[in-house]
Amino acid sequence: MERVGVRQKKMKKNSNITQGGAIKLTAADRQQIKKDPAKLLSKIIVQQSSLYSKAMSDWLAARAAAENPVYPIRTLLYDLYHDLILDGFFYGLFYNHRVLPIKNKAFKIVNASGEEQPEKTKLLQKDWFYKLMLWYMESKLYGYSLPYIDSLSFDGSISNIQNMVLLPRKHVHPEKHVVTPFQNEFDGIDYQQRPLSNYVFPIGDPFDLGLLNIAAPLLIIKKHSWQSWDQFEEMFGIPIRIAKTASQDPRVQNEIQNWLVNMGSASYGIFPEGTDIDIRENKQTDAFSVFQQKITAINEELAILACGQTMTSMNGSSRSQGEVHERVKDQITKDDERGFRTLVNEHWLKMLMEEHGYPFEAGDSFEWDQPEDLDSLLKIYQGIDAMGFQLDQQQVAQKFGVKILGLKTDVVAADGDTQTNTKAAEPIENIDY
Repeated sequence: MERVGVRQKKMKKNSNITQGGAIKLTAADRQQIKKDPAKLLSKIIVQQSSLYSKAMSDWLAARAAAENPVYPIRTLLYDLYHDLILDGFFYGLFYNHRVLPIKNKAFKIVNASGEEQPEKTKLLQKDWFYKLMLWYMESKLYGYSLPYIDSLSFDGSISNIQNMVLLPRKHVHPEKHVVTPFQNEFDGIDYQQRPLSNYVFPIGDPFDLGLLNIAAPLLIIKKHSWQSWDQFEEMFGIPIRIAKTASQDPRVQNEIQNWLVNMGSASYGIFPEGTDIDIRENKQTDAFSVFQQKITAINEELAILACGQTMTSMNGSSRSQGEVHERVKDQITKDDERGFRTLVNEHWLKMLMEEHGYPFEAGDSFEWDQPEDLDSLLKIYQGIDAMGFQLDQQQVAQKFGVKILGLKTDVVAADGDTQTNTKAAEPIENIDY
């Protein structure tokens, strides 16, 4: 007990450098600033290095616990994810460039013949289904996710889903496929067995820890870079006001100090005679550039991790490069679309039909409503026409929504002017323009 008390006393004695991750200056430290500012800066660097090492150690320990082959625990990892996702750049990057293209995309239900089924499509155009889209995309960040039907309403043979919630990830053990009432336990309900299996919509690979696991080192470095930059700015970024006075009267010195403290942005004060005011600015700007370039480099790495490129999320340099990066982004979006479509068609439609009475049939499938690229289609038609093949007027009229009156032929009149005659085309019937 004595050893513990001595150790705690020593820790308390040496804790004047940091307090909650921020610099806490003692009177001795303030004197040191006047004598040797570089020494205090070295203390800050040591402190930040210590905090960074601790954060990295916490991540490594959390990852090791989550990957334990016998008793995998993800609680520590999810606590870390909760802090890391607060990074504004990474959050906006993923949700604006990965989530929104999926949530805002139109979809439809088609039968085995490929014909759209509007009434069946409306059954899925509900808030709970758009939540599934969101959680599907978030599973790429956090790993395995388990949405659960929270409430149902019964309409004849159909049990309509009214609301859906996401079961807390800390209570879900995907490796053991159980839901537990308490964190860090493994005794719970097997959600792959009835009746719970009728109410859950599993998403993702049970062993996947998500993109945040890969992004964690970058986000930790970025977080501490911001802290270091902020502390550097507080000490060296703001001009220092120095007052010199010949007076030895403590009351005069206190009065001068109060004026210096309260000058604020107005920068004026009334000082006793014989007082000199000196404002010293730090003209060393290289340190600011170091911090900025470091954070910019980290943002580029995060952009490549989340979107596969940097051009659509950060400043681009040329249109040609932007088009290449846009194609990369499109490939990632197509992969997200394919994954969600496969999940709906192979698992969810069948469960909705068999367990909840939704009027889907064998052969029905979920498809994204892909709008036709008319520019590309026009180029195809022009190429076919250039090869000498005749186009179907009815198909062209339907695709472009135009009314075709006939073929244009150029004739030369007697005065040399070129006139255009219209050759009547065969009537096109049953076209909805």
